[in-house]
Amino acid sequence: MNVPLRALSWATRFFWIIILAFAVTCAYSATLIRVNFGELTITSTKEDFTVTLPIILDNKGYYNIADLNITTLIADYENRQISKTTTYIAQILPQNNANIFHNVNLNLNEIMTRTDYLFCDSNFTIYGSINLNYANLIPFGFETNTTIPWGAPLFNFTTGMPEYSVYNTTHLIVNMPINFQNHSPYFGVTGTIQIEIFNDRDQLIGNSTVSIDAPSNADYYDEVGMLVNAWMFTEKGQIRVYVETEMFDYGPMVINYG
Repeated sequence: MNVPLRALSWATRFFWIIILAFAVTCAYSATLIRVNFGELTITSTKEDFTVTLPIILDNKGYYNIADLNITTLIADYENRQISKTTTYIAQILPQNNANIFHNVNLNLNEIMTRTDYLFCDSNFTIYGSINLNYANLIPFGFETNTTIPWGAPLFNFTTGMPEYSVYNTTHLIVNMPINFQNHSPYFGVTGTIQIEIFNDRDQLIGNSTVSIDAPSNADYYDEVGMLVNAWMFTEKGQIRVYVETEMFDYGPMVINYG
């Protein structure tokens, strides 16, 4: 009876020695993992705004990294999801590294359909998480979040009241000031603004288009002038504004005058 018990005792000790050695080497091996971040790059089109984060993960440890998931979720001030991106790496073997490009995509068309993003400053929250299995046995997860500012590209967009003067016996010159502030730190506002004026009978009596170029964090001011039929012009009416840029389109913005 003593021999089997003694053998079992030694086997148990040997088992715990293996577990302890594995735990120690895992802990030490994990300290050998190196993570480096490259320079952020930003690309944009009229539909999308993409931020690319290069990550170099150097696994100098003794065990492999498996099922690596990097997830980024962006939500607005009401916690509505704007974007969610996941990058998956199946395996990084010991003594190997992986070049990872994690892309965070923003659909500008979807964002700009909400007028509060166009005209009001806000904050977006970025939620980031990393999940992986180390040595095919130990799950590991990490979560964090941060806040980034959203600057409205058409902040405080206003049009002044139309001012008119006589051009000739049949037409008037109508001038209307336009101003806004581009609070966006990410892109300039370059394109055109089209103005249409309607009288109180909803008849189009004049229109004009001006070019706009407002860099990030810059103010814009201009006066739009147009000829209108003097007999059709009324003291009250409606102004319709259309904004078309390289990044977004908006309109009509309807403003009553008089």
